[in-house]
Amino acid sequence: MTLQLLTTLFVFIIGIGLGITLQRYVLSSSPRTAALENELTGLKEEHSRMKMDVEHHFNQTSVLIHNLTNDYKALYDHLQKGSDSFTEKPLADLKQMLEQEGTYVRETSPEKES
Repeated sequence: MTLQLLTTLFVFIIGIGLGITLQRYVLSSSPRTAALENELTGLKEEHSRMKMDVEHHFNQTSVLIHNLTNDYKALYDHLQKGSDSFTEKPLADLKQMLEQEGTYVRETSPEKES
């Protein structure tokens, strides 16, 4: 009776092992699994596209900021050249000239002569 019980238990364990193996490898290729795999593949492709789009966006932003910086520099240079060409002297020289004239006026004023 012990041999029969051990044989039955052994066959039962082998049956469970075969059932698990059959379920895992043969029956797991169900339509639901295939649909989930297709959805996962689609999501991976969409993620790659989004990643490339974000990278392109930031590269273009970098180029536009660089261009904007150059345009501001060109505008500043243009205004500086206009200032230099439309005034007789640069502003620093003009300030110095005004200060000298103010000193000259104070030195020659009648109050100083008394």
